[in-house]
Amino acid sequence: MGKDKAKAFAAAKKLNALLIPGNDLVGRVLTPGETVADAIKVFRADDIPGRKWAPKTAEVYESVIRRIEAGLGATPVAEVTVKACATFIREVTESERARQQFRLVLGWILACAVEEGWIDTNPALATRKFSHTRKRERLTIDDFRKIWDAAPQWVRNAMDLSLLTLLRRDDVVSARFSDVHDGSLWVIPAKTEGSTNIRLKIAVAGPLAELLAQCRDSVASPFLIHRLPEKARPSNMRAKDREHHTQVLPEQLSRAFATARDAAGIDADNPPTFHEIRSLGGALLKEGGWTNEQIQALMGHSNVAMTEHYLGGHEAPWQPVNTGIALPR
Repeated sequence: MGKDKAKAFAAAKKLNALLIPGNDLVGRVLTPGETVADAIKVFRADDIPGRKWAPKTAEVYESVIRRIEAGLGATPVAEVTVKACATFIREVTESERARQQFRLVLGWILACAVEEGWIDTNPALATRKFSHTRKRERLTIDDFRKIWDAAPQWVRNAMDLSLLTLLRRDDVVSARFSDVHDGSLWVIPAKTEGSTNIRLKIAVAGPLAELLAQCRDSVASPFLIHRLPEKARPSNMRAKDREHHTQVLPEQLSRAFATARDAAGIDADNPPTFHEIRSLGGALLKEGGWTNEQIQALMGHSNVAMTEHYLGGHEAPWQPVNTGIALPR
């Protein structure tokens, strides 16, 4: 390198830049390489369409993607280490359930970078998996009755419809009278439409037939669950998701159920929501002798493991036993 210190240092830096590209700070600034935002673009264009998420699911994941983009988007994927992923996941939220969701989505995004050849390994997969336990209180049949007594009639109808059919909240409020024909209630669950392609044909008989007849009240509405609005609004001023002035939106049903629950004095750290009616209905069917596979079909689950998750947390039914053994006397 000679005896000129300044020239020797300059030559050493130039050699380092040539031999070890990662040490070329100027080059990294001028040509940073593909970023996490670039991987997100690939994920949105190539992966998301094939996943066929339901609208609500897509909305949840899009929120997660946007937060990943805000936090890591400008970072070159080559510089995203396991530590960088772990730090981001821990700092973005304190909820272990949400942390696991961010880990999952970040893994999907960085998998695109691997598949494009931008990086060799996926650092998100090496981070900690977060486990969480369900904290929401299960709804008991006694609490169901108390809430039902405190609820207005349209909420009672919605509660009964969910309990008898195990339909989700969104499917309960979107069910129409025109869906009832040929002795059945025909439902394509919104959460599974376009993914598992589950279609339900629920026989209308007994209590369900009585409930559907009760839903046909003096209010003219295309929806099974309906109510007259407190204030009449012109069609151009209605909520964008409301097709008819008597239509109940999912959030309205949740709020009305919560109001009735509070009025009934159901107090807990994590009180049951309307969604818990679905779990209670499954538990009652299980107690009545239905198999997990039969309940799975009605719930519209793609696998029985999810059904078993819904059935968990309820008291096991008492099994009648008659041994027929006589004591020796």
